[in-house]
Amino acid sequence: MPRRKLTSAQKWQVIGMRTTGLSLRRIAVHFGVSYSVISRLLKRHRESGTVDERERSGRPRKTSARDDRTLSQSARRHPFTTARRLRENWEIHGRVSLRTVNRRLNCANLRARRPVKRPLLTLRHRQARHQWSRDHRNWTLRQWRRVHWSDESRFLLHHIDGRMRVWRPRNTAYREQHILGTTAFGGGGLTVWGCFSFDCKMDRYVPDWTMTSKKYRDNSIRDIVVLHFDTHNLATRPIFMDNNARPHRTRIAADYLRQETIDTIPWPVMSPDMNPIEHVLDDIGRQ
Repeated sequence: MPRRKLTSAQKWQVIGMRTTGLSLRRIAVHFGVSYSVISRLLKRHRESGTVDERERSGRPRKTSARDDRTLSQSARRHPFTTARRLRENWEIHGRVSLRTVNRRLNCANLRARRPVKRPLLTLRHRQARHQWSRDHRNWTLRQWRRVHWSDESRFLLHHIDGRMRVWRPRNTAYREQHILGTTAFGGGGLTVWGCFSFDCKMDRYVPDWTMTSKKYRDNSIRDIVVLHFDTHNLATRPIFMDNNARPHRTRIAADYLRQETIDTIPWPVMSPDMNPIEHVLDDIGRQ
């Protein structure tokens, strides 16, 4: 018979049914519990006059509710502190285990997780983001269609995720099928540059050179961007967008863009992830 716990009201119903002369077995069938459950309940009522269970014995807690609050407050003030350091700074009588520290934090709804990594933004960065959003909040679809988004990214040819795990039996760490090979400096890599807009796209370009301001001007802007803009079939004038990489912000690149009368859209330093081509490059990296 499946185990189920009787509520306080049901326990008193058992007492009442027994006083009317019903057998223990019929009462057990009625509530869907075993015969022994009803027997122990009636015995407890005869001996103590109550239907509540006695407090079970066990080792008392080493920490009080106040101690637990002190620990959780310390963890909230210093969220990157280790459990060992929290235990060292925890002023309680006696020594507690790290497992106890973790359990107390879990009871306070605090659990150790991998932190999300994001760029560190200063007040100046935040103000620049906000100003850029205000300047472009009323742009129409016609204006956004003029923007040609560009970006480049470097991909390692043998990238290893530090969070990778392997399922294996004990004492088999050095078997060939359980070893994850590594190479110096990531095994080399390649740079991919691309550009697209609402209405058109350019072919992905894999340069065989290290990005410098001069090579960016000659191989990227002159041979790809300018050539494409000269043959652009839209009636509106295109707008070129690039990020704030150092080769993009040199005088050489800026002077050449002005010489070719190419309009550009300003982009804030430490900009938000709003450049749509970055998502394309992310897909390439996952593939």
